Order: sequence, then structure tokens, then C-alpha cells
Amino acid sequence: MQIRICFVYPWATFGGCERVLINRALAFRQYFPEILIDFYFMHDAGGGQAFRLALKKYGLEDTTSIVTSLDRNYDLVSLIDCPQAIELCENRSQRYIVECHTGYQDNREYLQKLSSSCEQVVVPSLSFKTLIENEFLSLPTSVSLLRNFVPWGIDSFELSQKISLPAWKRKPILFFGRLDRLKDPLSILDAFQILESRRKGEFMLLICGPKNPEINIEKELLMRSLDSISLVLPPVSFTSSRALLNAVADSGGIFVSPSQSESFGLSAAEAISSIIPVALSDIKAHVDLVSGHESMLTYPLGDTEKFAKCIENLFDHYDVARKAVTSVRNSFSTEIFLEDWKKLMKKLGITI
Repeated sequence: MQIRICFVYPWATFGGCERVLINRALAFRQYFPEILIDFYFMHDAGGGQAFRLALKKYGLEDTTSIVTSLDRNYDLVSLIDCPQAIELCENRSQRYIVECHTGYQDNREYLQKLSSSCEQVVVPSLSFKTLIENEFLSLPTSVSLLRNFVPWGIDSFELSQKISLPAWKRKPILFFGRLDRLKDPLSILDAFQILESRRKGEFMLLICGPKNPEINIEKELLMRSLDSISLVLPPVSFTSSRALLNAVADSGGIFVSPSQSESFGLSAAEAISSIIPVALSDIKAHVDLVSGHESMLTYPLGDTEKFAKCIENLFDHYDVARKAVTSVRNSFSTEIFLEDWKKLMKKLGITI
């Protein structure tokens, strides 16, 4: 029996939520082909065409569609940080759940106003579940776990596309994420200054992600005299991010995330799934990703000196660090997501 589900998100961007949706579509096609998925982006913020191309390249066109309304009859609608669509669902007596993924506290205040028509509040990690339950004590329904994942075990996730980085003498340090205050790329610039002063000529910085008016990254690099040993890349397509990460792994590089808040830490998980050693701020979401290897793979949030030391240690013990990330990637495998999905559907009384 076919099941039709619509995921609604306010904007089509190049962000992590769009990547999560593609990952889910890959998992459903392989394990639950009876699930048909619609995606409804209420506004195109520049990522709509890239999202369409990704669905095509992954061969997902038979099981997914992009729609411009909620006019179909759905077995379930999932609103991902999209309170503006709640009224649309309620006016149509449409079953819906709310997914909260945002690390920005102001952007989740809408949870205070949920009505009893919301059947579940769903979150992408156990640590974020605890945060939401403590932050909102009077939700009209329970909070369910639907963990984010990286479908590294699904063959179609590995496209034939390959990126070869130049044969640099320096080892690359990759920052891969939005260039805003919450993701805090300035911390890696400051840590990189320390590294360059201590071990001149060993490392280079790769910065890739959507720009934000909060930070002029080129200006910040120039102010620190790092512009000649850093490379700012434009945002890569959804189908190219895996190839970029694999190229960094092949070049003996590492991934860094000095983020101040995450609901899961998808970019870090993607890097780990490509067997790239990671230097992560010790926020709860990051610690959960690398559980058991925190001493090697995390550093105290905001401590630039220890951030630099963490990066040095990864390069100095590179094979050990690769074994560490290999050992933790099972914690965000496709199977983990499917287990949560089946539990959620059972709560909602939907047979799959």
C-alpha cells in the first residue's frame, strides 16, 4: 500500500535540512519504496534548482516530487521549523507533525504556541531532544526522536563524480558550513593563525559554504594575513559535497567545526562518514557524534589555543584519528534512522 508524505520547509537553500531530506529519500527508495514523498518549499532562497538537480542525479524522480501547495491528500505532513504552514494543515484537517531542527533559539520559539492538533514534535538527536524537553515544559504532545543520518551504506549515495584537489604541499583544513556567527568560522581563522606561527608552511585552509552578511570572510582573512594560504570556495551542489569531502580525505586533510550550537551536526557527520579526522567544538551534539573519542576529536568551545592544539594532534596522529572516526560512524547510519522512522510511524498508527 502506498503512503504519501509531504515534508514542508520555509526556504529552499543549500543547507543541511535539504541534505537531510535527500538522505531520507535515498533511504525510503531502498527500504520503503511504497513511500511517495512530496517536498514543499514555501520560498526559493536560491537552492530550489540545485535541489531539483540533486533529485534527478540520484534517480529519485520516480518516488519524489516538488510541489507548490498542500492540495493533495497526505497520510502525513511534516513541518520542519515551518510554523507558517500550521494553519494550512489545520484548515484542511490534515494530519501533521512538527520537526524542530534549528540551533537558533529564537527560531524555535514557535513551539510555545503549538496546538493539540500537532501529533508529535520530532527532533534529530538525543541531546536535542533533552534540550527541547527542558526548554518547553508544556508542549501539547510528546517529543519523538528521528535521528539524522548519512546514507554512506547506500550504493546510490556514492555517485561516480570525483573531485581531485591540486597536489598542494600544505595539508588542507576544511571548514564546511554557513559563514555566520553561530557556525563561527572566525574561530578557525584565529586557530589557523596560531598554527601558521608554530608550524609555518604545513597547513592551508579551505572554506566552503553559503556566505552571510554577518561575516565578510575575505576581509577577515586579509586582516589576519591568511588570504594567500587560504581558499574560499563557493557553495557546492548537494551531489558534489560527498566528492569534496572524499577529496579532502584523499589529500590527508581534516574537517573542523567550531559551531556554537547544533541540533545534530550534519556536516561533521558527513565528514566522519568519509573517514576524515574532525576537530569539533565540545557542544553536546558534537560530543554525541564522537562518543568515546571526545578527548581526541573535540576541544573546549571558544578556546582557540586548544582548538589549534586539537588540529595539530590530529595531523600528528592521523592514522589513529582515522580509526577513531571509522569506529563512530555506525552511530548515524541509515539503519539508525530507519529504526526511529518505524517507531514514529507506529506511534502515529501508520502502517509501513
